[in-house]
Amino acid sequence: MRILLILILSVGFSAVAHSQQPVKPSDSVRLSIFSQKIRAYSTTKDYSSALKYLKQYQHVKDSILEVYKQQQISALQLRYQTVKKDLEAKSKEKNINLLIGQNSLRNTNIYQARIIRKITIGVIMTIAFLLAISFLQYRLKKQANLRLENQQDAINQKNNALEHLSKQKDTLLEEKELLIKEIHHRVKNNLQVVISLLNTQSAYLNDIKASEAIRQSQHRMQSISLIHQKLYQSESRALINMKEYTQELVQYLQQSFETGNRIAFKLNIGDIDLDVLRAVPIGLILNEAITNSLKHAFPADAVGQIAIELKCLKGKLLKLMVTDDGMGLPPEFNIDICQSLGINLMKGMCKQISGQIAMENENGLYITIEFPVS
Repeated sequence: MRILLILILSVGFSAVAHSQQPVKPSDSVRLSIFSQKIRAYSTTKDYSSALKYLKQYQHVKDSILEVYKQQQISALQLRYQTVKKDLEAKSKEKNINLLIGQNSLRNTNIYQARIIRKITIGVIMTIAFLLAISFLQYRLKKQANLRLENQQDAINQKNNALEHLSKQKDTLLEEKELLIKEIHHRVKNNLQVVISLLNTQSAYLNDIKASEAIRQSQHRMQSISLIHQKLYQSESRALINMKEYTQELVQYLQQSFETGNRIAFKLNIGDIDLDVLRAVPIGLILNEAITNSLKHAFPADAVGQIAIELKCLKGKLLKLMVTDDGMGLPPEFNIDICQSLGINLMKGMCKQISGQIAMENENGLYITIEFPVS
């Protein structure tokens, strides 16, 4: 029994000693007193008293353990509450951070959504603007095409009218060419008829002067007839090539006067074309000058040369020269007071083309005429 009590006390002290909660001094004293009494009564073998103090001892120990237990539970609860609060604080902080992140993400999404919306609106407005411009350009192009079509129709109508007028003009020009050609042909034929009549008339004349006058008139008409013949034969009905005309006029006069090889002709005629208003006077002047030289410069069977030159001076004047190496004019000759038909005819024709005539004696006769190009 004594050993059992000692074991119980040892276990009790050991439990109290190993508790982490400090024991109050009064409780410690009480436990020490109870322990001494238990040992004392156990020694005296008063086990009932020892058991009594053992129960008190156990009661105090249980009270101490209960307090310790309550304190442990309180400490654990406090620790639990602290940990719980820490966890709740961390959770709240985490939730706050999460909310902040979500809010930031939402703000970012809102910002991006606004930017996307602005971009979308801008794109839509740009597309609408481009569509409006395209539609406007289409309308303008359509209107321009319509105007161009109307203008093209008007141009086509004008072209058709011009083409019709051109055809009419070509027809009229052809008719005019034929008419002019016919006129020149008829004038030439009529002059030839007159020349033939004069030739027939001269056959019935016994007066030498009258026959000579008729012959001179024939030569003059022939010079005009040659011009109309050239106009009739040439492609241009308005211009006469003076080189060809002079050559034919010289051949005609050579045949008329039957000069043969006795009198030579030297021609230096430029490639000059004259209209009929100037060609006729020049033709008559050439006829008179050559005829006078053939008749008066070379008497009997004299041999000589007649030179004819027509050239352009500085593009403004034309110069005609008819020269011979014959007898020349008498010393008392004055062109201003001479009243012969041939001289008066040359002066009149020269005046008609606004020209100036001069005659000089220098180893023969020099006749010079200058007149404007046009």
